[in-house]
Amino acid sequence: MRSVRGETMLYEAWQRAAGSAERHIREYFQMANNGRPVFTGSRFETFGGGGAVAPDRITADDLTAVSMLSVHVPAQAAGGITGRFADDISDLLARLPSNTDLHELSENEFEGLMGSNESPGAQLWDLLRQNGSSAGRWGVGETTASKIMARKRPRLIPIYDSVVRKAVHLRHSGEHWQTWRGALTGPEGVDLVASLRRVRAATGQHHLSLLRVLDIVLWQDNRGPGDVAETVADED
Repeated sequence: MRSVRGETMLYEAWQRAAGSAERHIREYFQMANNGRPVFTGSRFETFGGGGAVAPDRITADDLTAVSMLSVHVPAQAAGGITGRFADDISDLLARLPSNTDLHELSENEFEGLMGSNESPGAQLWDLLRQNGSSAGRWGVGETTASKIMARKRPRLIPIYDSVVRKAVHLRHSGEHWQTWRGALTGPEGVDLVASLRRVRAATGQHHLSLLRVLDIVLWQDNRGPGDVAETVADED
Protein backbone atom coordinates (compact mmCIF):
# COMPACT_ATOMS: atom_id res chain seq x y z
CA MET A 1 0.00 0.00 0.00
CA ARG A 2 1.47 3.33 -1.03
CA SER A 3 1.61 6.12 1.54
CA VAL A 4 2.43 9.48 -0.05
CA ARG A 5 2.46 10.98 3.42
CA GLY A 6 4.91 8.29 4.49
CA GLU A 7 7.17 9.07 1.56
CA THR A 8 7.18 12.76 2.50
CA MET A 9 7.82 11.96 6.16
CA LEU A 10 10.69 9.65 5.22
CA TYR A 11 12.34 12.36 3.15
CA GLU A 12 11.79 14.92 5.90
CA ALA A 13 13.29 12.53 8.47
CA TRP A 14 16.34 12.23 6.23
CA GLN A 15 16.57 16.00 5.88
CA ARG A 16 16.58 16.39 9.67
CA ALA A 17 19.33 13.80 9.98
CA ALA A 18 21.39 14.65 6.91
CA GLY A 19 23.68 17.11 8.65
CA SER A 20 24.72 14.40 11.11
CA ALA A 21 24.59 11.48 8.68
CA GLU A 22 28.33 10.92 8.30
CA ARG A 23 28.86 11.15 12.05
CA HIS A 24 26.02 8.68 12.65
CA ILE A 25 27.59 6.14 10.30
CA ARG A 26 31.07 6.55 11.76
CA GLU A 27 29.76 6.19 15.31
CA TYR A 28 27.82 3.08 14.32
CA PHE A 29 31.02 1.39 13.17
CA GLN A 30 33.18 2.41 16.14
CA MET A 31 35.02 -0.20 18.16
CA ALA A 32 35.09 -0.11 21.96
CA ASN A 33 38.33 -0.17 23.94
CA ASN A 34 37.82 -3.88 24.61
CA GLY A 35 37.98 -4.58 20.87
CA ARG A 36 34.26 -5.25 20.53
CA PRO A 37 31.94 -3.26 18.26
CA VAL A 38 29.95 -0.56 20.04
CA PHE A 39 26.97 -1.57 17.93
CA THR A 40 26.80 -5.26 17.10
CA GLY A 41 24.69 -4.41 14.06
CA SER A 42 27.83 -3.06 12.42
CA ARG A 43 28.63 -6.73 11.66
CA PHE A 44 25.17 -7.54 10.31
CA GLU A 45 26.22 -7.37 6.66
CA THR A 46 29.61 -9.03 7.01
CA PHE A 47 29.26 -11.79 9.62
CA GLY A 48 30.04 -15.21 8.17
CA GLY A 49 31.06 -13.66 4.87
CA GLY A 50 27.70 -11.95 4.39
CA GLY A 51 24.34 -13.02 3.04
CA ALA A 52 25.74 -13.39 -0.47
CA VAL A 53 27.72 -16.50 0.51
CA ALA A 54 24.54 -18.53 -0.04
CA PRO A 55 22.32 -15.98 -1.81
CA ASP A 56 19.28 -18.22 -2.19
CA ARG A 57 19.39 -19.96 1.18
CA ILE A 58 18.91 -18.74 4.73
CA THR A 59 21.72 -20.23 6.79
CA ALA A 60 22.57 -20.47 10.48
CA ASP A 61 25.09 -17.66 9.90
CA ASP A 62 22.29 -15.48 8.54
CA LEU A 63 20.19 -16.07 11.65
CA THR A 64 23.19 -15.28 13.84
CA ALA A 65 23.74 -12.07 11.88
CA VAL A 66 20.11 -11.15 12.50
CA SER A 67 20.68 -11.58 16.24
CA MET A 68 23.34 -8.87 15.99
CA LEU A 69 20.45 -6.49 15.37
CA SER A 70 19.07 -7.45 18.78
CA VAL A 71 16.20 -9.68 17.74
CA HIS A 72 15.78 -13.35 18.51
CA VAL A 73 14.75 -16.06 16.05
CA PRO A 74 12.93 -18.70 18.14
CA ALA A 75 14.15 -22.29 17.89
CA GLN A 76 10.96 -23.50 16.18
CA ALA A 77 11.34 -20.81 13.54
CA ALA A 78 15.09 -21.41 13.06
CA GLY A 79 14.46 -25.11 12.61
CA GLY A 80 11.71 -24.53 10.08
CA ILE A 81 13.58 -21.86 8.14
CA THR A 82 16.73 -23.96 7.77
CA GLY A 83 14.90 -27.29 7.58
CA ARG A 84 11.34 -28.03 6.52
CA PHE A 85 10.80 -24.78 4.59
CA ALA A 86 14.35 -24.37 3.29
CA ASP A 87 13.52 -25.40 -0.29
CA ASP A 88 10.45 -23.16 -0.44
CA ILE A 89 12.52 -20.25 0.84
CA SER A 90 15.24 -20.92 -1.72
CA ASP A 91 12.70 -20.97 -4.54
CA LEU A 92 11.33 -17.58 -3.46
CA LEU A 93 14.76 -16.01 -2.93
CA ALA A 94 15.83 -17.18 -6.39
CA ARG A 95 13.01 -15.06 -7.82
CA LEU A 96 14.22 -11.91 -6.02
CA PRO A 97 17.19 -10.18 -7.70
CA SER A 98 20.28 -9.74 -5.56
CA ASN A 99 21.97 -7.10 -7.73
CA THR A 100 19.16 -4.55 -8.06
CA ASP A 101 18.42 -1.57 -5.84
CA LEU A 102 14.86 -0.95 -4.69
CA HIS A 103 14.73 2.44 -6.39
CA GLU A 104 15.78 0.90 -9.73
CA LEU A 105 12.57 -1.14 -9.98
CA SER A 106 9.82 0.14 -12.23
CA GLU A 107 6.31 0.18 -10.78
CA ASN A 108 5.48 -3.02 -12.67
CA GLU A 109 8.68 -4.71 -11.53
CA PHE A 110 8.02 -3.70 -7.95
CA GLU A 111 4.48 -5.04 -8.11
CA GLY A 112 5.66 -8.34 -9.56
CA LEU A 113 8.53 -8.81 -7.10
CA MET A 114 7.24 -7.29 -3.88
CA GLY A 115 3.93 -5.50 -4.25
CA SER A 116 1.25 -8.09 -4.90
CA ASN A 117 0.18 -10.85 -2.54
CA GLU A 118 1.41 -13.39 -5.12
CA SER A 119 4.86 -11.81 -5.47
CA PRO A 120 7.90 -13.74 -4.19
CA GLY A 121 8.67 -10.97 -1.70
CA ALA A 122 5.20 -11.07 -0.16
CA GLN A 123 5.17 -14.87 -0.15
CA LEU A 124 8.56 -15.00 1.59
CA TRP A 125 7.35 -12.47 4.16
CA ASP A 126 4.27 -14.59 4.86
CA LEU A 127 6.33 -17.78 5.08
CA LEU A 128 8.83 -16.28 7.52
CA ARG A 129 6.01 -14.98 9.68
CA GLN A 130 3.88 -18.12 9.16
CA ASN A 131 0.92 -15.96 8.19
CA GLY A 132 -2.08 -18.19 7.57
CA SER A 133 -0.36 -21.30 8.93
CA SER A 134 -2.70 -23.84 10.46
CA ALA A 135 -0.06 -24.42 13.13
CA GLY A 136 -0.02 -20.73 14.07
CA ARG A 137 2.85 -18.27 14.04
CA TRP A 138 6.24 -19.22 15.46
CA GLY A 139 7.39 -15.93 16.97
CA VAL A 140 8.91 -14.15 13.98
CA GLY A 141 7.43 -10.67 13.98
CA GLU A 142 7.63 -7.85 11.47
CA THR A 143 10.99 -6.57 12.66
CA THR A 144 12.68 -9.95 12.64
CA ALA A 145 11.22 -10.93 9.26
CA SER A 146 12.43 -7.68 7.71
CA LYS A 147 15.94 -8.25 9.06
CA ILE A 148 16.12 -11.80 7.76
CA MET A 149 15.05 -10.61 4.32
CA ALA A 150 17.40 -7.63 4.43
CA ARG A 151 20.32 -9.93 5.21
CA LYS A 152 19.62 -11.88 1.98
CA ARG A 153 18.54 -8.95 -0.22
CA PRO A 154 20.10 -5.81 1.31
CA ARG A 155 19.64 -3.71 -1.81
CA LEU A 156 15.97 -4.59 -2.13
CA ILE A 157 14.50 -4.95 1.37
CA PRO A 158 14.57 -2.13 3.95
CA ILE A 159 14.63 -2.97 7.65
CA TYR A 160 11.45 -2.26 9.60
CA ASP A 161 11.48 -1.47 13.30
CA SER A 162 9.64 0.73 15.74
CA VAL A 163 12.28 3.49 15.77
CA VAL A 164 12.12 4.00 12.00
CA ARG A 165 8.35 3.43 11.95
CA LYS A 166 7.83 6.28 14.40
CA ALA A 167 10.29 8.54 12.62
CA VAL A 168 8.44 8.06 9.33
CA HIS A 169 4.97 7.90 10.93
CA LEU A 170 4.09 4.58 9.34
CA ARG A 171 0.99 2.86 10.65
CA HIS A 172 2.21 -0.70 10.02
CA SER A 173 4.72 -2.75 8.05
CA GLY A 174 2.35 -3.14 5.10
CA GLU A 175 3.25 0.40 4.02
CA HIS A 176 6.97 -0.05 4.41
CA TRP A 177 8.39 -1.31 1.10
CA GLN A 178 6.27 0.95 -1.07
CA THR A 179 6.99 3.96 1.14
CA TRP A 180 10.75 3.53 0.88
CA ARG A 181 10.60 2.96 -2.85
CA GLY A 182 8.32 5.97 -3.26
CA ALA A 183 10.69 8.22 -1.34
CA LEU A 184 13.66 7.04 -3.42
CA THR A 185 11.86 7.44 -6.75
CA GLY A 186 9.63 10.44 -6.03
CA PRO A 187 10.26 14.15 -6.61
CA GLU A 188 13.15 14.24 -4.14
CA GLY A 189 14.41 10.76 -4.97
CA VAL A 190 17.35 11.73 -7.16
CA ASP A 191 18.72 14.03 -4.46
CA LEU A 192 18.10 11.44 -1.74
CA VAL A 193 19.89 8.67 -3.64
CA ALA A 194 22.81 10.99 -4.40
CA SER A 195 23.03 12.03 -0.75
CA LEU A 196 23.07 8.42 0.45
CA ARG A 197 25.82 7.58 -2.01
CA ARG A 198 27.89 10.55 -0.83
CA VAL A 199 27.54 9.52 2.81
CA ARG A 200 28.50 5.94 2.01
CA ALA A 201 31.57 7.04 0.07
CA ALA A 202 32.65 9.64 2.65
CA THR A 203 32.50 7.13 5.52
CA GLY A 204 34.21 4.35 3.59
CA GLN A 205 31.44 1.82 4.29
CA HIS A 206 31.20 0.73 0.68
CA HIS A 207 29.67 -2.64 1.56
CA LEU A 208 26.46 -1.02 2.79
CA SER A 209 23.41 -0.83 0.58
CA LEU A 210 21.79 2.58 0.21
CA LEU A 211 18.81 1.25 2.15
CA ARG A 212 21.06 0.31 5.06
CA VAL A 213 22.78 3.71 5.02
CA LEU A 214 19.38 5.34 5.33
CA ASP A 215 18.28 2.87 8.00
CA ILE A 216 21.37 3.40 10.17
CA VAL A 217 21.17 7.19 9.92
CA LEU A 218 17.47 7.31 10.76
CA TRP A 219 17.88 4.83 13.62
CA GLN A 220 20.83 6.72 15.08
CA ASP A 221 19.02 10.03 14.74
CA ASN A 222 15.79 8.85 16.37
CA ARG A 223 16.80 6.28 19.00
CA GLY A 224 16.60 7.01 22.70
CA PRO A 225 19.65 8.71 24.24
CA GLY A 226 20.54 5.65 26.30
CA ASP A 227 19.95 3.02 23.64
CA VAL A 228 22.86 0.93 22.47
CA ALA A 229 20.78 -2.10 21.50
CA GLU A 230 19.96 -2.06 17.82
CA THR A 231 16.21 -1.77 18.22
CA VAL A 232 13.32 -2.82 20.38
CA ALA A 233 11.75 -6.25 20.18
CA ASP A 234 9.08 -7.26 17.67
CA GLU A 235 5.81 -5.50 18.19
CA ASP A 236 3.57 -8.49 17.50
